[in-house]
Amino acid sequence: MALPNVAPVLAKEFVILKLDYDRGIGAKEIQKRYIDKDQGLPWFVFVDGDGKGIITSNDEKGANIGHPYQPNEVATFKVMLQKIKKHLTDAEIDALIQSLIATNKAGG
Repeated sequence: MALPNVAPVLAKEFVILKLDYDRGIGAKEIQKRYIDKDQGLPWFVFVDGDGKGIITSNDEKGANIGHPYQPNEVATFKVMLQKIKKHLTDAEIDALIQSLIATNKAGG
């Protein structure tokens, strides 16, 4: 998320908040607001300005995609971005997906 070609694009759409699941006070309770079972980590949710969950990192079968790595996980992540976008263009989403694929191939 902090890559020079990624961070500014994400900043157009998101305020990113990371929670330390093990050490953060209330982190587990925050996750429980959006899903009723442990998902493993990483797990994420896109929320609106009122904190209402729009979509989580669970695919259509309920499995957590975590850090999207496998082709089906990357495809699910792209669908998520398409669903929540307000400021991102399709070209920017495609560039984010290509960056994710390249990072995955590089082992990062």
